[in-house]
Amino acid sequence: MPNEPPMPHEPPMNEPPMNEPPMPQVLELRQYTLHPGRRDELIDLFERHFLDGQEACGMRVLGQFRDADDPDRFVWLRAFRDLPSRAPALASFYGGPLWRAHRNAANATMIDSDNVLLLRPVEPGAVATTARAGFFVATVYLLSRPATAGFARLFDERVRPLLVESGAPPIARLVTEYGANEFPQLPVRAEHAFVWLAAFDDEAAAERCLARVAASPAWRDVEPALQAELVALPQRLRLSPTAHSRLGRGPGVGGLHDFDFLAGRWNVRSRRLAARGVGCRDWLEAPATCEARLALDGVANVDEFRCAAQGWSGMSVRAFDRGTRRWSIHWISGARGTVDPPVIGGFDGDRGEFHGVDADDGRAVAVRFVWTRDGAAAARWEQSFSYDGGATWESNWIMELSRVHD
Repeated sequence: MPNEPPMPHEPPMNEPPMNEPPMPQVLELRQYTLHPGRRDELIDLFERHFLDGQEACGMRVLGQFRDADDPDRFVWLRAFRDLPSRAPALASFYGGPLWRAHRNAANATMIDSDNVLLLRPVEPGAVATTARAGFFVATVYLLSRPATAGFARLFDERVRPLLVESGAPPIARLVTEYGANEFPQLPVRAEHAFVWLAAFDDEAAAERCLARVAASPAWRDVEPALQAELVALPQRLRLSPTAHSRLGRGPGVGGLHDFDFLAGRWNVRSRRLAARGVGCRDWLEAPATCEARLALDGVANVDEFRCAAQGWSGMSVRAFDRGTRRWSIHWISGARGTVDPPVIGGFDGDRGEFHGVDADDGRAVAVRFVWTRDGAAAARWEQSFSYDGGATWESNWIMELSRVHD
């Protein structure tokens, strides 16, 4: 949208920070034992059919992995907003048409799917929902009693600093969730667990970091205290993320239903930087309207923006590539009748980020769109340009959408 006409003047303003995706409060660590040679078959089925279906039912699949030490083990992490939302979300998915259509094919690959730990973060912020990494290690401690504050303090004060120093900072620290399993069709293990997850560039980097930990005098000092709390040897899962794993892929991969929220009519507060790329701090404002609809069963959508007060209009056309799991967004100017180059990306939770390249008055620019969903009745879109290859960004157009209730 870089070349639309200017709008009336607005005084300088400071923009509020973007909303971040809600932090999950309940997670499942699921380990499946498969029939020999059928892991890739399940992964293909899972990523073609089950990722979007689960997220449409209110769950978030954080990561799916190949176990590097067992060719017939599939490991994945599923997250929920909170415990009360878990059972309805599971009932919606496993009682729905998508699972019914593919469950026989999925179940045919599995020997056992009941190795599941129901977990929660040790504290708010103790789990990352995305990480750009090529390899992960999950360590499972089974304890003789619930993971008390004392054990968490032992880990945070004596183990975690050692991991950080060795290049293996935990991106998640989880303990057993003791709330009732209100969806008994999917059993969970009744054990006292503490799980930590670390991310690495690749398998070799993981091995180097963990070898440094094992060789450290500090580790030898703390290991007896750690072992005294355990009822079994730690389980170490060395995990390679699949092509479409949220943990592993970094930003930019989305889901089929990312833009379902946009369907309908909206009132828009449109704010525009008076001059781009010159350090301007004055914003220009005008009211606008938006109407959006889905197409092709959600694989595409279009919206039309109109600003009668300023006499401009434009349209977004979006398409979801099922192969790369990325959205491409094109803007069509009503004034120029031209199609701008696409920005490409996807959503993580309620925040979507999309990147592309374009020109602004003859200058090459990197372009970033950020969409933020705020419940069912509000949303926010922000456009930013970078004139230095992404080192710094200048926000230049913001639209705040409020749903029109018919």
